Amino acid sequence: MIKRIASALLFYTSLCAGAFAQAPAHGHHVVFVVTSPDQDDWRTAMVLADHFIAGVKPESAEVEVLAYGPGIDVLKKGASTASDLADLEKIGVHFVACENAMRMHHIAKADLMPGVTSVPSGVVELVRKQEMGWSYVKVGR
Repeated sequence: MIKRIASALLFYTSLCAGAFAQAPAHGHHVVFVVTSPDQDDWRTAMVLADHFIAGVKPESAEVEVLAYGPGIDVLKKGASTASDLADLEKIGVHFVACENAMRMHHIAKADLMPGVTSVPSGVVELVRKQEMGWSYVKVGR
């Protein structure tokens, strides 16, 4: 009987450990998603990212701004938001473009601002981040 109880406890303990294995190691992790090309939506995303980092210890924050759909155009070289994006990158904000949206909008990786990275699918990136315990903030419409 004791062996069964011990086996059951070991089994359930391993299940609980697995449930927390994908949680972020420490600190705060947030992904802001922008799907609109609207400048006000982008300014809101950038202000929120800046305020988020200012509200927590910057070294404990991991912040990503993910763009897909029509929102992808704002990450192109020459966009009016370029200097704001560069300032946010300096404090640790990562900007990520969806390659599916890039293809649909005929945008090559070389067309993106310096520092902007890309992922094959914005939706998959978002789901993976959420599965790893990241908070999700939708910005705009």
